[in-house]
Amino acid sequence: MPEENTIPESPVPVSPQAEPAQEEASQHHTHDREMSCQNCGAPLDYMEGESVITCPYCGTTTMLAGYDNIVKIDSHSMLPMEVNENDAISTLLTWLSKGFHRSKKNVRNVKVQKVRGLMLPYWIVKSSASTSWSGKKKRTKTTGNGDNKKTKTWWEPVSGTFSDDFTWPEYARENTDEFWGVDNIKPGRKAIFPDWGKFWLRFGGGKNAPNRNMLEGQLPFDIEQVKKCGMAENLVNGQVTQERAEANARNNIKQHQDKKARKKADVISDVDTTVNVTKVDLVYVPLWEIQYSAGGKTYNALVNGTRKEVLSAEYPVSARSKITIFDIFLGIPAAVLGIVGFAGNGPGLIKAAFFVLLAAILAYSILKGLSGKN
Repeated sequence: MPEENTIPESPVPVSPQAEPAQEEASQHHTHDREMSCQNCGAPLDYMEGESVITCPYCGTTTMLAGYDNIVKIDSHSMLPMEVNENDAISTLLTWLSKGFHRSKKNVRNVKVQKVRGLMLPYWIVKSSASTSWSGKKKRTKTTGNGDNKKTKTWWEPVSGTFSDDFTWPEYARENTDEFWGVDNIKPGRKAIFPDWGKFWLRFGGGKNAPNRNMLEGQLPFDIEQVKKCGMAENLVNGQVTQERAEANARNNIKQHQDKKARKKADVISDVDTTVNVTKVDLVYVPLWEIQYSAGGKTYNALVNGTRKEVLSAEYPVSARSKITIFDIFLGIPAAVLGIVGFAGNGPGLIKAAFFVLLAAILAYSILKGLSGKN
């Protein structure tokens, strides 16, 4: 196992060079199939189940669309590789040092364990979705005063429409667990995962992936550029055909729109979405898969290889955040109750109970929070 690299203690630590991963990526597994490149004639080794194969010599991509049916993919591109390994680590550390429930203190304890650069295949489905919905909203109205006060409740029919444009990413391999986080970049998917440990009062920190433009900066696929960036050995073949990817995208977009529509009213009775696909591109997306440890636990992150951006990550919630949340929701209310009890005319036992509760809450907050333990 490679030696871990400790991040120097500084506000935003300098990116260390992580040791090379000893385990090989799945694309380096034994290949059991062979074909010839339709463009340059070079022998192409591939694994059973792979159906989208890119030639590492000339960059031509072919799709095995069925028995003895080999199709050359003309619409084939890549996103530029502009973030190197050190930049990827630095991007993650900066992200960990600031933001909701994150702090510079946590970054000082981070140890980078593994960094792996990948060129992964995605089918980018350019489409528009038009959704209509109908349902009911709960309405209430209060009339009268005192004993004559009455509240009337009724359900009002409501309906509406909305539209969205997508460059929807469909991962071109079957196993989404093969590389961490690759399925988390789809719009609406959970992408940020806070680790609260044993702290039971959890509030915020998670985040869903936005509807980002996955074709921004798109370039024609250039195998020489891939080689120049040192990513040729990490070029992964696809397993999902274009037809399947488009069908999957339609279904996923409809689910995404359905979820969005159900927030429009208290009760949704009908949702109808029409998806219009205008183009499907095979795009190789550069990503950095990073594994790091903090506080005795291991976490994962996925950093964009095109621009300095964390796409998906797990992270430990800072002790300061736990203290703040605990005090806001329990400490302050307990203090108020304690003051009221002391100033009131209630029995002394009640006053004492309030202060005991307050002391217990604050003690727990300080001990549990400042220890930094989960």
